[in-house]
Amino acid sequence: MTSLPLYPVYLVDFLGSFLMLLLSFTAFRYAFALKRKFPQSVLFMYLFGLASAFVALSLSRSIGHMLRFIFIYAGVPEWWRDLAPVSGGLNSICFVAVAVLTFVYPNVRKIIGLVRAEAEKLKQAKEELEKANTKLKELYHTLEEKVEQRTRELLASEQKFRRLFENSGEVIFFCDPRGCISDINPSGVKLLGFQNKEELIGRPMKEFFADEKDWRQYMDTICAHGYIKDFEARLISRDGSEKFVIITANTIVGEEGCKTGCEGIAKDITNYRKMTEKLIYSEKMASLGQLAAGVAHEINTPLGIILGYAQLLKKEFRDRPEIAEELGIIESQAEVCKKIVSDLLSFARSSENTKGKKWISLNDCVVQTVDMIRHTFELDNIQLKLHLATELPEIWGDEDRIRQVILNLLNNSRDAIGKGGEIHLWTYREDNFVVLEIGDTGTGIPPQIKDRIFDPFFTTKPPRQGTGLGLSVSYGIIEDHRGTIEAFSPPVLERHLKLGLKTVFIVRLPCNDHA
Repeated sequence: MTSLPLYPVYLVDFLGSFLMLLLSFTAFRYAFALKRKFPQSVLFMYLFGLASAFVALSLSRSIGHMLRFIFIYAGVPEWWRDLAPVSGGLNSICFVAVAVLTFVYPNVRKIIGLVRAEAEKLKQAKEELEKANTKLKELYHTLEEKVEQRTRELLASEQKFRRLFENSGEVIFFCDPRGCISDINPSGVKLLGFQNKEELIGRPMKEFFADEKDWRQYMDTICAHGYIKDFEARLISRDGSEKFVIITANTIVGEEGCKTGCEGIAKDITNYRKMTEKLIYSEKMASLGQLAAGVAHEINTPLGIILGYAQLLKKEFRDRPEIAEELGIIESQAEVCKKIVSDLLSFARSSENTKGKKWISLNDCVVQTVDMIRHTFELDNIQLKLHLATELPEIWGDEDRIRQVILNLLNNSRDAIGKGGEIHLWTYREDNFVVLEIGDTGTGIPPQIKDRIFDPFFTTKPPRQGTGLGLSVSYGIIEDHRGTIEAFSPPVLERHLKLGLKTVFIVRLPCNDHA
């Protein structure tokens, strides 16, 4: 029986070996590329190992088969017999390696499942983190908007209260725990006579209180109760003038409960106080005027009789000097009483009385009065210096009574000077008023009596040297002329201080275009 030729089989075996090499290297190439691209992938690492085992198996088997045909056809079959055991061993080893790797696949699959599960968890965690991040971004933008809105509101509130602080007509101040001014608004700066608040910052508030007892009471109350309400006090401004204020303040408590200072509001009531005092004084003057008029009229008749009989008796006893001297005393004292009654009548004169009023020149009244008393004053070495404005408007008034006011003020200045000094008189126009200023270099008016100098019968002169009606009568006359009279001791104007004046009386009378 003729055997079939085996060449086709050998050809298929040879070509199959070649294809095995080609496919195994191709698979190895792709596995290597995947491993490089995903170095942390367990599956691709496994496939790379399996592809490597297949490459080794294909090399050991295919090369062995191909070499067998080559050696046989080359006429050296003994070479294949020597190489066959080595090729078979390599085939077995590579086959076992492929088999082992195949059996390992379920474990690899399980590991891949675990890795995938972890990856899913990580993916979910990542998604949740992304969602949380998105929410955080939204919250961040919302928070930014809220912060901006709150900042705008705070800025608007601060600007509102800053405008209130800066533009308030009341004094608003802040003090530190030591009682020193830490902040104050423009009204407070103006009240205390300063130009800017930097001059006041750090200065003790105590130094602006006119009365130390007021300061102690203010501090004791605010320290004991934490606040003080409607406390009335006198403050001293930079120029020395007094300001009456009502203070309401409270302590500032810090986060730890400690007192970090105080804040308060002070209302200037100086003008209100002066107006009230003037109203009270006017009512008192009206009552006293009515009383004085009644007393003067009641006394005037018997006083005239006493004076008349004293003069008659004096003539009767002209040749008896001792009796005439005693009658002279009675006569002189009766004259004093008559002058007092005359002053009382002047003091009680009605403000509606226009008898004797006409258009007069204040300068003429001043010159006439000064000429009348100049010689007497010069005997006491007192110099009278006039500073009269030219073209001064006329005033509607009683010339004799205006001269009486000037004379009373000049006599007061002479009594204050004693011997040796100066009296200055000014006249000028100020708005719709004609102003008369009379200042002297005397002893000044003590602060404790400054508010009483216009009271009737109040005098600091010794007995029989003054009735205490001179300034009261002058006040009534000026008021009757719709004017004002004020006393400043010490003066507040620089031109008065430069001349060494201690007291200045300022009289304001409405001029003709205001009458």
